[in-house]
Amino acid sequence: MNAERNVQSGAKRNAEGAAAGAAAGAAVGVQIIDYGAGNLGSVVRAVEALGHTPRVVREAAEVASCERVIFPGVGHAGQAMRSLREKGLDDALRVHVRLGKPLLGICVGMQVLGLHSEEDDTPCLGLLPFCLRKFRTSEPVPHMGWNSLNPVLANPASQAAFAGLPAGVDAYFVHSYFAPLDDASRAVALATTTYGGETFVSAVAQGALWGMQFHVEKSGRAGLALIANFLKHSESALSLGGT
Repeated sequence: MNAERNVQSGAKRNAEGAAAGAAAGAAVGVQIIDYGAGNLGSVVRAVEALGHTPRVVREAAEVASCERVIFPGVGHAGQAMRSLREKGLDDALRVHVRLGKPLLGICVGMQVLGLHSEEDDTPCLGLLPFCLRKFRTSEPVPHMGWNSLNPVLANPASQAAFAGLPAGVDAYFVHSYFAPLDDASRAVALATTTYGGETFVSAVAQGALWGMQFHVEKSGRAGLALIANFLKHSESALSLGGT
């Protein structure tokens, strides 16, 4: 992959900017987890651009009243899990998901939804059947820049997640660890992406639990559409008893 060409291609494709991705419908309740290591400001601004006023949640006790949770993350999986455990947010998020309530994990927030990460030999939340390993490639690591998303049409959430988006839409990535596409991860794969000869799981979905390895909040018009689609999909999950 020519990384420079990829960055330029993605920037051109998504250059219309965030404002063009305004959400449809009335404002809904959205909560964003702040555990001290997330890309909080950018995610808040993205949700606000869609016409919603998110509530920032910092305490485990607050999670019980949450409806639609966005769980952003940057940095290291080990650091993220330590912060979650110290605040009791790990168990609170597990309960939220097991009740069928919607949750969207972003970047490291997706990674820790899995079973284990090679990064710091970290046990994760164990909510989805994938593990993380480090890129071993001659291409630059971290994988940084725009790259294509290839929807996995077999995933029941695929149509909802990619509604209104073209095939192969670009998203913005910054990561050194990835979920390989294998027999376990294939069951929850929502999209795949290829970098350095590795095809990996770049988005996951199981019921109301979604995760995206890329920075949705920095992916311009496409990213806003994906967040809007998550919020729209969450309506059906909540109406089915995820309250």
